[in-house]
Parts: sequence; structure tokens; C-alpha cells
Amino acid sequence: MKTFLMKTFITMSLFAISYNLASQELPVLSTTSLYNVEQRFDHPENGNYAKDTHNERDQYVGPWEYSQNGILFQLKIEKMDQVINKIEVPGFETRYNYSDQLTLRYRLIKNNILLFDNLEGSDVDPIANYAIKLSSYNFADGRIWDYTRNVRGSHTITRLNTNPPKIIFNLERFDYTKLNDSSFYQDGQPLFSIPQNGIEMVKID
Repeated sequence: MKTFLMKTFITMSLFAISYNLASQELPVLSTTSLYNVEQRFDHPENGNYAKDTHNERDQYVGPWEYSQNGILFQLKIEKMDQVINKIEVPGFETRYNYSDQLTLRYRLIKNNILLFDNLEGSDVDPIANYAIKLSSYNFADGRIWDYTRNVRGSHTITRLNTNPPKIIFNLERFDYTKLNDSSFYQDGQPLFSIPQNGIEMVKID
């Protein structure tokens, strides 16, 4: 199920020539629950709204921090309801659906050098930086844009049963999209500037 839905959402992102956050632009034709396993193939249907009926996103919301080895990585996770994914291709009927998602912003500092920071930005891109909590799985997954290296990668976020609250943020190593020319990445640097290998992040005030 995870693979099917992820491919669906990624395909929409790649081929959409526009997206709109105004949920009233196109009508909701049906609704499904992201928690209901039996509805997993219905979420991407045209006009469908996949809802977070069990408020599972709440456990991920907040600012989270990883600080080790000269790296400070802060992740801000927020809820966004009824995000539209829309495909518009000339000569074809517009297709769309909605989903309740999590949006991601981040700050990255390495060796006291600020590489990127949009934690307090008013803009949000729920197509490039998002996570979706599907059914009763114990993780959310989606995509994040590493702005320093200009590469998008898939990730999972797993909430741990700890006090203080913690998550495991895992930026996957082999599922990514390079946005620059291939020569840009032949500099001997890691593909991502965002930490990988399943980092543990603690919730902060």
C-alpha cells in the first residue's frame, strides 16, 4: 500500500503544472479515511478527499531537533488539511484529489554555518515537503526538498514512545530526484546536506 500511494503522489507532483491550496476551487466528490486499510486504493481517485479521521497527525506536530557532531537540524512539522494534488495536461481532463497532510520546514546549521532556514517562513510547499500518515502504520512518510543540494528525497517519520517525546527521521538513501545538472553533484560531497541514516530528534519548545 505504501509503495502504491507514494508513487501516486509523486507522479502527481512531477506532472502537475500547477497546484492550489484553495480547497473550494474543485468539488469534493467522495471521501475516504487514511486510517481505513480497505480504502487504500480509493485515496487517489479523482475528486476524493482522504481524511485524517483518527487525528494521527497530531503525534508528529511540533518543532524537533537533532544536535550532534557539529550539526544542528531543526524540523518544524505542522498539519495542513485538504491539500489539493492537481494534474493539468493540455488536451486531457483535469484530475485532482485532496488529502490531509503534514508539512515540513527546517533549519540546518553545520559547524556554526547556516546552510538553510525557513522555519519561520510564511510560504509553504505541501507538494515538495510533506508527510502522510497512512492507515494504522506506525510512521508517516513523504518527500523533503534539500535546498542546499537541490535534491528531493523520500523520508519516514516514526514517533517513539519516550519522555521527552522523540521521533526517528529517516531520509532514505536510494529514493531521490536530483534537480541540478549531474555535474553539480560531482563535487565529492554527500548527495544530501540533511542528515541521513535514521536520526533521533527530540521535541523542543
